[in-house]
Formats: sequence, C-alpha cells, structure tokens
Amino acid sequence: MSDMSAYVGDKLLNWIKGTAFGTAPSSVYASLYNGDPDSAGTEVTGTVNLTRQAITWGSVSARALSNSAQISFGTANGSATATYVVLWDASSAGNQISKKSISSASITNGETVAIAASALTLSY
Repeated sequence: MSDMSAYVGDKLLNWIKGTAFGTAPSSVYASLYNGDPDSAGTEVTGTVNLTRQAITWGSVSARALSNSAQISFGTANGSATATYVVLWDASSAGNQISKKSISSASITNGETVAIAASALTLSY
C-alpha cells in the first residue's frame, strides 16, 4: 500500500474493523507537485496555468492499476519543476488518494505537459 495516502489507508482500516468504506470517487484527478505534498510541497499545476486532469484507468492486473490513456495537462504558461504526481478525488481541493515520486521534471513555458498512457501505475 505504499502508493496510497493516509486518507485511503484510514478508510481501509475502518472498513476492516466493520465501518462502511464510503463511495468511490466519480473521477480521480492527477496534479503535479514540486516536493512531497505531505511535507510542504507545492502544487505546480496551477503555477504554470494547468489544471488537474481526470485519469482514465485500465483494468487491475497483478496487483497494479495504470492509466490507459495519456493524461494531458495542456500547454504550460510559465516554468516549474515537478517531482511528484499526486492523485485527488476532486478537480480542486478534495482528498489526496495517492502520491508518486518521479524523476525531477523541468516544465518550461510553452511546453505541452502530459503523462503517457501506462506511465502512471498504482500498486500494492
């Protein structure tokens, strides 16, 4: 469960002890962060005038789930560095579902920002 947030972990533990798990989110959204979102990291998605994007998922296989389509954030209007992809249950604010550390990626003004299909995987 290393990919999952404390929010999801708490939901799972409560379900194990007999409490309802809750309704699944209608969509899961990806955002980009510079630094760990749990330790003062900053969401850069808004910094470069991009928005969180809904993710299209494939099927669960071998204890893993990957995006089945490219996640396109659009064209950056500014520069930033991304070191995490963070998943949310809402297009703004909301609850963190998961975070993935990535190799430091420099986003430059005018660059089209995207995550390729199958490049984002959650596992347990």
